Amino acid sequence: MTGSGIHSRVHSSPGDESPPGGENADDAESALTYRMAAESAGIGTWTIDPVARTIVLCRTMSAMLGLPPAVHLQPTGEWEQGIHPDDLAAVRKALGGSIASKQSFSLEHRMRRRDDRVIWLLTRGRVVDAGNGTRQRLVGACVDVTDRKKAEEAARSVEERYHLLAESSPDGILVKEGSRIRYANAAAAPIFGAAHAGDLIGRSAADFFDAVTVEIFERTVSTAVDCGGAPVTLAARRLDGAMAFVEVSTNKVSWEGKAAAQVLIRDVTERRQIQSEMSLMHERLKFAVEGTGDGIWDWDLVTDTFTFSGKLKQIFGWEPDEPIDGKVDWSRFIHPEDLPRATALLGACVKGETPIYECEYRQATKQGQWRWVLSRGVIVAWSERGKPVAIVGTTSDITARKEAEEQAWRHANLDILTGLPNRRLLRDRLEAAIHETHRLHQTLALLFVDLDGFKQVNDLLGHDAGDLLLCEVARRLKECVRESDIVARLGGDEFTIVLTGLDEAYHIEFVSEKILLALALPFTLGNEKGYVTGSLGIAVSPFDATSADELMRKADQAMYAAKQAGKNQFSYFTREMDERAHARLQLSYELRHAVERNQLSLCYQPIIDLRTGVMAEAEALVRWKHPSLGNIAPSLFVPIAEECGLINAIGNWVFQQAVGCSRRCSQHAKKLIPIGINKSPLQFIRQDEESDWLQYLERMGISANSIIVEITEGLLLHPSSNVNKMLMQYAQSGMRLAIDDFGTGYSSMSYLHKFHIDYLKIDQSFVHDIETNASHRTIAETIVIMAHRLGLEVIAEGIETRCQMEILAQAGCDFGQGYYFSKPVPERELLDMLPRQFIH
Repeated sequence: MTGSGIHSRVHSSPGDESPPGGENADDAESALTYRMAAESAGIGTWTIDPVARTIVLCRTMSAMLGLPPAVHLQPTGEWEQGIHPDDLAAVRKALGGSIASKQSFSLEHRMRRRDDRVIWLLTRGRVVDAGNGTRQRLVGACVDVTDRKKAEEAARSVEERYHLLAESSPDGILVKEGSRIRYANAAAAPIFGAAHAGDLIGRSAADFFDAVTVEIFERTVSTAVDCGGAPVTLAARRLDGAMAFVEVSTNKVSWEGKAAAQVLIRDVTERRQIQSEMSLMHERLKFAVEGTGDGIWDWDLVTDTFTFSGKLKQIFGWEPDEPIDGKVDWSRFIHPEDLPRATALLGACVKGETPIYECEYRQATKQGQWRWVLSRGVIVAWSERGKPVAIVGTTSDITARKEAEEQAWRHANLDILTGLPNRRLLRDRLEAAIHETHRLHQTLALLFVDLDGFKQVNDLLGHDAGDLLLCEVARRLKECVRESDIVARLGGDEFTIVLTGLDEAYHIEFVSEKILLALALPFTLGNEKGYVTGSLGIAVSPFDATSADELMRKADQAMYAAKQAGKNQFSYFTREMDERAHARLQLSYELRHAVERNQLSLCYQPIIDLRTGVMAEAEALVRWKHPSLGNIAPSLFVPIAEECGLINAIGNWVFQQAVGCSRRCSQHAKKLIPIGINKSPLQFIRQDEESDWLQYLERMGISANSIIVEITEGLLLHPSSNVNKMLMQYAQSGMRLAIDDFGTGYSSMSYLHKFHIDYLKIDQSFVHDIETNASHRTIAETIVIMAHRLGLEVIAEGIETRCQMEILAQAGCDFGQGYYFSKPVPERELLDMLPRQFIH
């Protein structure tokens, strides 16, 4: 018999299970009766002919082995192939022994069925005569005991697991059947002072407890066996004579088929000693703490009563001798926001989940005020069953510390002026909002708001008015959004708004329009009115960015796009903006090396005396020719130089080049040819720059009047002390000053009296259409008249036609500059132009 099947032949019809041979009628009837009884009992029968080496399987036996339910005849060798290899030797031995001894045999072994399933069989057999006195046969029966074997295996597995768990337990485990111990694990031995667990087997409770304790122990065991019970702590006498405290808990088990009790033993001697020490410590602590100003409380868990020290009563506004001890619903004094946390921490201590209770919370005083307290407590007494019965603790008033922490947090996370989240807190909240938005598969929008015109309000009305405006802006922005949204101030006139939980773009645009309208309304600033607008940049997560820093950067780019598009509007971030920003960043990197790599150069545009027609001076204009990017316009790289801190280095280089050019032109013309240079307002930040320039002129032996410094009107409107100082030193040294783009800035001209200005330069926007625009012609003529009356000279920029030149000359304009005379040229060409007559 193998896993591939049993090769046999059917000997007779399914109803005929008689083996071949010569049985008489009585024997046949007896055999049939036996087989029918066996079949009804599920017993399979077989007959082996040792001489013929064949076996006949009855119908039940065949079915038991997975064969069709019929009588089968097969060679015994083939039948043996179905016997499990581990059992084959035992089966052969049993069969051979039976034949030799004429005794019956019985054994259990495994057989592999035709479907490859292995079953367990209980096989019994004996030798019988063949009936004719010449041959013997082995006849027997088999019963399928697979289910019983599985049950026995499961029982063994459970017992093995029990022993494994018991032996690995740190607690002692005893199995008590009747009055005697039948099993003890290794951990139980040292608890009772035994050298080995076996020393405890057969002993009774009287070997470890006194008479009274034995009664308690036996009652605990019987109660637990019947209905379960809580652990109890008992005093035990160890085998070595020492005393110990043990915690005993029991439950019902079955041991070797009999009802028994499992006793879990835990040595709590050390814990009881600690409790005793804690009681002593409590008394000492009470004495010590009273001197620190902290209050002490004692909670009796059995009676649910409190005892408060006089100091604790004082902390909460009570008199030291007021009778508030006893049953107190202390929870009603705790702030509702802090109550769940305080009760949870205290409950964890009571349950033994944490060794110490410690919690900071707000508690109401007798007068109804909230005070911050730090409460600590520890269990100092347990019942015999190990339950806590008393907690002792201290309470400290930490209100001052909490207020200081709150103040420090506000300084670190909130804008002091508006009370809005600052950049630091915004970043933390924005990161959290992005994470939550992505988790919920929603969208989030960041609106970057920059105020248009705030600097003018701040400059004209003062910083106090500017602060009032910023606070009002914060209030208006908060009114435009939901409570769940975030409004923050980054600094200066920059604000951000985070719109969370968005489902459609309509809400973003609705809020943006609402903000623009709110900002456009007048601001009442004391007795004055202030007016600003807003430029909004919008970036959306996750589409534009998935981190706070990247989202803020892209919203900032979109805001600049809104400003460049005309202000008072909103703009969404686009990929093109990012590309331009990266290009700008790359340009700033290249600009850092432009000076040292000789990529910068100066061109000079002649300034013509409109009365004589000859060159009187020139303006220096910086140019950048990049080896791969080509010519880069000053309007592009000068703002970058200002942003990345290169404007001073480039400005100093331009100054030195212009000084050299002025000296060479003056030598060539045999008269002074001043060179004008533009100076950015940012260059006035360095306090020592004016002395550097003047020292350089002195070192080069060049007169200071060879340089004309061109500045903008905005610098002079509300100049700092440093600006005042620098301009004064320039004037005292003989260096001349010119107001560039005059007429395009501020209406106030009081600075013309305050500072020693030499030139006004009429902006080319007035010159461009002076032939056709009467208003611009009138403005130009007015500037000339005003300047002359103030003792200033006038330079007109952007002259491109003879007619423009003649109109300005007739108006009395002193000098002209523009493509009509010459485009900006290198120094060598400028030198050639010195003797030229530009007006004929």
